[in-house]
Amino acid sequence: MKYIFQYKYAFILGFLLIGVSACDDVTELNIDPNNPTEVPAANLVTQAEYELNNLLWSRGYNAEWTMLCVQHWAQNEYAEESRYTVDGNDFDVEWIEFYANVLKELQTAYDIIENDEDIIDEGLRDNQQAIIEVLTVHAYHNLVDAYGDVPYTSALDLVNTPLPEYDGQQSIYLDLLSRLEVAVNSFNSAPSFGVTELIYNGDVNLWRKLGNSLMMRMAMRIVDVDPTTAEEYIAKAADPDNGGMIASNAENALFVFSDDPNIANPLYVDATINNRDDFAVTDVLVDNLKAMGDPRLEMFAAQTNSGDIVGMPYGLTDGEAFELKPTTSRPHPDVRQATAPAVIMDYAEVKFLEAEAIQRGILPGDAAAAYAEGIEASMNYWGITDGDAIADYVAANPYNADNWKESIGWQKWIAFYMNGPQAWAEWRRLDYPQLELPEAATNPVIPVRLPYPISEQTRNNSNLQKVTSNPNDLSTPLWWDMN
Repeated sequence: MKYIFQYKYAFILGFLLIGVSACDDVTELNIDPNNPTEVPAANLVTQAEYELNNLLWSRGYNAEWTMLCVQHWAQNEYAEESRYTVDGNDFDVEWIEFYANVLKELQTAYDIIENDEDIIDEGLRDNQQAIIEVLTVHAYHNLVDAYGDVPYTSALDLVNTPLPEYDGQQSIYLDLLSRLEVAVNSFNSAPSFGVTELIYNGDVNLWRKLGNSLMMRMAMRIVDVDPTTAEEYIAKAADPDNGGMIASNAENALFVFSDDPNIANPLYVDATINNRDDFAVTDVLVDNLKAMGDPRLEMFAAQTNSGDIVGMPYGLTDGEAFELKPTTSRPHPDVRQATAPAVIMDYAEVKFLEAEAIQRGILPGDAAAAYAEGIEASMNYWGITDGDAIADYVAANPYNADNWKESIGWQKWIAFYMNGPQAWAEWRRLDYPQLELPEAATNPVIPVRLPYPISEQTRNNSNLQKVTSNPNDLSTPLWWDMN
């Protein structure tokens, strides 16, 4: 596999993470007497970038939940999550990491920059704070798309609001889109963080493109429930006079992990350092990609001893899965390399979003052409560059304007391989591919939300009860999930 990304030196990340320790609990968001009380804002941004992508690419949330929900992977031994046997105890860590290790770090960095009298270039200050805002919006967006209503307005002020109230998904979405627009418009020609910023090395033009691309993603996410707002922000995101969106794989927003085991790709740590072997690719993935003639399958999955790629049926009992473990394919080793990147946003997704916006009549253009460009971008990312082979694949799997949700939904599902959080979100929104509930499932539907964590159920239950009487609910669609 050939990843198309900009390499970062591992020592930069390791050096900047020294002395910046993450909180273990939401109640520890204030000063820790055992750790430094003064940390440069750039170090906090580096830490937050690592923590957020480590979380979104983690075993617990990515491999053991979102990639299972969309049936890219199956558990081949301990298969409780494949059958949706989870509750608030299972996702407490994710909640705490979002708030304590990402959002609080970003807020602190923002405040340090705001009050730094040594910054004499206001353009630099604006750029640094705009980058932090884009990261903050991205983090909150992932949080709300996982849980639904969450603490937002007063979430990080534990001195005055130790038990924050919950904000509604709709109000959070609208505020995040507004914040993102302000951030994008704040970027200017001054410098920002430089190489200490590990996604784009502080390149302001690329950060502006990422901000617009995320705006397009978020706006499209709500297009069925609030088309007026969605169309407004889609037009703003796509406006070339406003900086444009990600326009090639070279501009993909990637977080490249280190080959240092302490800060390596978490799935590498799980498989190689911790010697875990709990996942197989599914027959849903394998059989469909074979039927479609998709060359990406060889980059997604490893061959078995038989020399073939064999998928495991999804959602089996522990015993059934273990019986098939020796004869089914694991994920390809390359997807769990130490330095394999987390994908924040890429060119393929932008093109599929454009295709949908064109199909809906929001943007001008050719939806089928944008669809084909999205496939080509994904193929290229996975190392497939034969133009004729890609053209043949598109011809065999053409865009269907009469059922465009199926066309785009399938290709997004494939292109989002390894990016479980976004695959799960877009599967919920587009309803393609039409996945089957496994017979052994303990939930009546494939889950469409996370249960609220046990820490909130015990510590902040009075506020949680205002938004749900069933904190372990997996079945109630989020605000934007209309189908």
